[in-house]
Amino acid sequence: MTDVLVLGSGVAGLTAARTAAEAGLSVTVLTKGELAASATRYAQGGVAAALSPADSPELHFSDTLSAGGGLCDPEAVRILVGEGPDRLRELMALGAEFDRERDGDGGRGGAGARARPRAESGPRPLALAREGGHSLARVVHAGGDATGHEVERALVAATAGHPGVTVGEGWLALSIYTESGRAAGVVAVPPEGAGGEPVVVRARHVVLACGGAGQLYSVTTNPALSTGDGVAMALAAGAAVADVEFMQFHPTALHHPVMPRPLLSEALRGEGALLRDDRGAAFMADEHPLADLAPRDIVSRAIARRLVDRGLDHLWLDATSIDDFPRRFPTIWAHCRDAGLDPTREWLPVAPAAHYLCGGVVTDVDGAASLPGLWACGEVACTGVHGANRLASNSLLEGLVFGHRVATAIAAGRTGPEPAGAMRGVPLDDVPVPPNRRSSERDNDPEERRLAGAVAGLRDRLQRDMTTFAGVLRDGAGLARAAAAVAAVEAELSSGGPTDGRDVAELRNLLAVGRAVVTAAGQRHESRGCHRRVDFPEPRQPLERIVHFGPDRRLRVPAAAAVSERER
Repeated sequence: MTDVLVLGSGVAGLTAARTAAEAGLSVTVLTKGELAASATRYAQGGVAAALSPADSPELHFSDTLSAGGGLCDPEAVRILVGEGPDRLRELMALGAEFDRERDGDGGRGGAGARARPRAESGPRPLALAREGGHSLARVVHAGGDATGHEVERALVAATAGHPGVTVGEGWLALSIYTESGRAAGVVAVPPEGAGGEPVVVRARHVVLACGGAGQLYSVTTNPALSTGDGVAMALAAGAAVADVEFMQFHPTALHHPVMPRPLLSEALRGEGALLRDDRGAAFMADEHPLADLAPRDIVSRAIARRLVDRGLDHLWLDATSIDDFPRRFPTIWAHCRDAGLDPTREWLPVAPAAHYLCGGVVTDVDGAASLPGLWACGEVACTGVHGANRLASNSLLEGLVFGHRVATAIAAGRTGPEPAGAMRGVPLDDVPVPPNRRSSERDNDPEERRLAGAVAGLRDRLQRDMTTFAGVLRDGAGLARAAAAVAAVEAELSSGGPTDGRDVAELRNLLAVGRAVVTAAGQRHESRGCHRRVDFPEPRQPLERIVHFGPDRRLRVPAAAAVSERER
């Protein structure tokens, strides 16, 4: 039995694994693909942290709350912005190399880009970029627009060779194994060629770091492995899950058939790129005081409205004013050239794409879930830092900060949640105690399998219906059709013949998360952050979270702390 079982190998999971191992705990990391294959490596923009003399954690705190639509938990956000700089410095000490200013170069980021970090950061100041929703430049980046790749590289190098860490690649976790009312491991399928039958992997603590659920949608920036596995397993175990109606759509994904959609980082707009409509007009100045650097939910809605009203499938991003584009944004340059586009000479076609799940498994400020022995960090978690809309480049920072806090709390002997952060107000005394669960009969039932091709077709149908009826702009009728679509796919999936179990398991996870998304979205009769109801266009009081305990039980939990903090 291992002390800590980590599911997932992105920034949050590897940070938790390395920190736990450094504390002397035995750690096992199971990942669905290769160790370095996670959503983290796709992150372009960077890591947001208050490093420059012109910046402060208080400013970062304010920007995060402003973007979060009133649902951010202030305690969790203060931890994020307060501990973030130290976690970033630790990552650099592990070998992560971030871009630094050239001699005479003011760095990236438009207004505020010349703000310099403290001298302790290195011989030359770190280059800081500005992105949407930030009041000044505070985003550290690597390789121009390959930050996630560098973060992943450094963490894999620091974790994979650690003597306290055992790595298992190609494992698919099916369910949380519970014993005596607590998480005690997972039921998982080993890699192909290792038998293929589910086994119980026992652990004293289970850390979910499985990422998000962008594959719910037909147009997404997420890799194929982002199928909501961690959230679905938590729902099945009865652990609290919240804020899943807040799926963030990145406004500027390259409109191109390749999937996942290539991302055109907000740093481009930080450098002066402008969104233009089909008539060539730069329209964001009419939408928000920050114009093209408005928070993501506002920019996505502005684009989506024009697409719907004018019957279009894309608008344009004009980045022709950016100097030395190939050097400064080499990843985006390569994507554009692969698509036959030259961003130095022509506008780039863009449209919103599903990008980041702001909610997930509810945790306290140390990452403890409502089920004792279960922890969550990264995109799979609802820590309270993102609220109804994530501030750009806060996600890698959240993985660093809360992955570290999870491991530190486990090493200190914590076993269950405390009423803090997003967990505040969740009725822990009323949380259902799960029965012992040793196997995953549901996933092995031959009557609940289908031919692989048919499963792919069902997954495609689910994705298209979610995009159409539960996308950037929503209404009651559309959400009802999305719920019916989820139910129809579930019914068809349960009536077929044999197939590859991994395809079925992933589709079942997407269906479980999809059901939670459309149910909560249907019950939230207001517009807030990423959740835009055209039939309920205004935000409403009281401010609440919709918390799921399993697939069929939901509670409304007051989120008054966010409001009271902002009014002080």
